[in-house]
Amino acid sequence: MKDKTQKQKILFICQNFWPENFRSTDVVNNLVNNGYEVEVLTSNPNYPEGKIYKNYKWFNFKTDNYKKKFLVHRVPTVPRGRYSYLLILINYLAFIIFGIIFGILKLKNKKFDYILVFASSPIFQSWVGYVLKKFKNAKLIIWVQDLWPENLLALNIIKNKFIISIVNYFTNLTYNCSDILLAQSNSFKKVLKKRVNKKKIYYVPNYAEIFENKKHKKVKNKKFILIYAGNIGRAQKLLTLLKSARKLKSEKIKIKIFGDGTELKNLKKYKKKYKLDNVIIYGKISKEKVYKEYIKSDALFLSLVNNKYLNYTIPAKLQTYFSFGKPIIASASGEIKRILEESNSGFCSRPENEHLLYKNILKLINLNNKNLNKLSKNSELYFKNNFDNKMITNSISKILI
Repeated sequence: MKDKTQKQKILFICQNFWPENFRSTDVVNNLVNNGYEVEVLTSNPNYPEGKIYKNYKWFNFKTDNYKKKFLVHRVPTVPRGRYSYLLILINYLAFIIFGIIFGILKLKNKKFDYILVFASSPIFQSWVGYVLKKFKNAKLIIWVQDLWPENLLALNIIKNKFIISIVNYFTNLTYNCSDILLAQSNSFKKVLKKRVNKKKIYYVPNYAEIFENKKHKKVKNKKFILIYAGNIGRAQKLLTLLKSARKLKSEKIKIKIFGDGTELKNLKKYKKKYKLDNVIIYGKISKEKVYKEYIKSDALFLSLVNNKYLNYTIPAKLQTYFSFGKPIIASASGEIKRILEESNSGFCSRPENEHLLYKNILKLINLNNKNLNKLSKNSELYFKNNFDNKMITNSISKILI
């Protein structure tokens, strides 16, 4: 006999999904592994390259079967291009339009108890969920990953106050169209409480990335290896790390950067200009290779731009870093700073301050094995007590009643 969670059916909506490397895929895998019946409505993969992946077409609206575990319904997609804000805007709008039209057509004979929108930017993809909620008579849940319009202001994407006020109005309208809001950090929860009318708002952190057959092995490196893996955009401000690397030229450290994004070219130019032989920039690599690099690393790095609202975020990679039980170095404030201090798993310096970051990296390099192992154990313990995937799914299960 099935229990209650096994009977519940969820339509999961997000603009980016497998084979793109987004946390949305891990969310669905976790839900399915814990007994939920899930189907996904998404676009055709085109991030971060800005062009449709091989074996897909922009007009594709077929349904994939992800590892025979759940259905992934695609809708026609206008590729976002590489650096054009206009193309990115068209890409966002196209997903809303095609998501609604093809969502109604493809799912017309299906019933769902919940519609869960994984709301990374832009928040307005939630409109697809709202329309389908009306057709399916289902409850709409929005898992808020980015704060709008604060993110737009923080990254100088939009500066016009009138346009920001319009975006703010429609963002609040979007939040209020939901039945339940999930906030990815406690700071998000506080902001959302001020912006919505009597909604159920819960703090639910992101899942750590799922790696098959994960085993932790201690590797001895000739040089201290510090790794960053993830998006390379304005929000991450990885230039701070490269500026610190200039001060670390005489130290036995190798900094490895994996990923792609709008700032990748700028990082490569900076590395070349200052002849940073202690920094290796690899670009995008497979998930399997990232896993192997994590295992071989001595510490893991993350950073955010110096903005209050962006630092309300708990970047999803932080949970993944903790899951590997590695010391963590950060250039950030807000939630990241609080969590690292609470976990005693590494060091955090003010965002965009390369001198303080340099001093923290130097301090970490010079720790003896006993103290390094202590940071590692604290990291692993904090993950088990706060970010374990089963724990997060249990939190969601209590909400979906």
